[in-house]
Amino acid sequence: MALKAVAKAWMGKDFDEGNRLVAAGDFQGAITAYDRCLLQDPRNWQALVNRANLRQQLGDYSRALDDYMAAAALNPASTNIKSNLAVLLKELGELELAGQLLEEALAAEPKHVDAWGNLGVVRQHQLRYPDAITCFLKAIELGGPTPARCNNLGNVCTSALLLSDAVAVLQNGLAQAPDDANLQFSLAIALLLAGRYEEAWPLYEARWRCILQPRHEGARWQGEALGSRALLLWSEQGLGDSLQMARFLPRIRAAHPDARIMLACPETFHRLFAQFDGIELLPADAAPDYDCQLPLMSLPGVLGVTLDNLPREVYLRAVPTQTAQLPDNGCPRVGVVWESGRWGVGIADAWRQHKSVPPALFAEICRAPGLDFYALQPGELPEALQGLVSQPEIGDFADTAALLEQMDLVICVDTAILHLAGAMGKPVWALLRAERGPFYLAEAVTAPWYPSVRLWRQPQPGDWQPLIHGLAEALSVRRTF
Repeated sequence: MALKAVAKAWMGKDFDEGNRLVAAGDFQGAITAYDRCLLQDPRNWQALVNRANLRQQLGDYSRALDDYMAAAALNPASTNIKSNLAVLLKELGELELAGQLLEEALAAEPKHVDAWGNLGVVRQHQLRYPDAITCFLKAIELGGPTPARCNNLGNVCTSALLLSDAVAVLQNGLAQAPDDANLQFSLAIALLLAGRYEEAWPLYEARWRCILQPRHEGARWQGEALGSRALLLWSEQGLGDSLQMARFLPRIRAAHPDARIMLACPETFHRLFAQFDGIELLPADAAPDYDCQLPLMSLPGVLGVTLDNLPREVYLRAVPTQTAQLPDNGCPRVGVVWESGRWGVGIADAWRQHKSVPPALFAEICRAPGLDFYALQPGELPEALQGLVSQPEIGDFADTAALLEQMDLVICVDTAILHLAGAMGKPVWALLRAERGPFYLAEAVTAPWYPSVRLWRQPQPGDWQPLIHGLAEALSVRRTF
């Protein structure tokens, strides 16, 4: 009996030590403490749940799932375990299972605040925005309007294009927590969609405190005269963002003729961006000496860009490449892009999937008679598009620009090609999700940053069929773009 008491005491110390290390931010140390605790008592479901929570935060989803399942087997009635397991299933992209588990948890405990909040997140990822709003409102009713709950509700209102509601909710959250980076960034997105750029840009800087890690530190350029100093501009997000912000490079070069201006960006842009005189191009991971620096997406805020003064002129052209001249069959050429890159697995890839059109559905566009279709995205041509779309070889964005120059029209989802074609002034029909995107405005017919881009939006979240059918019909009766 004495030995059992000693073992129990040590087990309790290990559990308490794990909790202390969690509070101190030492997740690996806490996992080790819970390991020791579970060696003494493999049936300690609380230690299993705590270890699962940490493994999930560290991205070790497989072992986190094992721990949650073991804990659920030991304590099948626990609503907390079901709620936490549902969060992991959501991260794995198993939205139906996650939703079912949370509904089961709420049937047993209707006032479980976290379960309502988690169900709201699942419903949002399922594009069920009214249902998500109901869940978040219920969580606020039961647990109060915390900053995190306001952020959840504000985000889904933005996705549903209820922008006035989104701004009000997020501002209420900031009244409680003025420095909350998630609330600031979420409010920036809602304001950008509403075209309220002047208010949005300062808040958009909160991205460095919630979703991104800066590659460069040191003095930030605030738009002041550079003289002969060295400025490093650097790409930070997607390829399309770099293309979008490249419009400001000639303006900066002209305003600061004696400065050394460097741009660190993916090398796929280097041949194309060489057309910007006086801009020194570096690899994205370069670490040169500089006097001041700025990430590209901070340029609009520093330059005071609004919808009224946004430069809309063409700023990129095709440059000489080895790309072959496409055959002239006497038909208009249409460049197509149906997929928005690849971003990972599970929920991390969900938005990419939502922005992409399934090839079998996109094929309806490519059956329009009297047109030659060319794929402007690299990779193997899907079976559904074979025989309908030709696929020229593409090495970098200079090659893509050379192909775009030969197109009469571009039809694409929201991806980098949209930005490149718009920057070149090519006619574009852009296929957008119902939710739009922060730089397209909620009700605009043409892209505010690219006057040659016509916007086609889903009538309902996730529903491409009516949009594709309408676009295919329009394409079949038009021969000038």
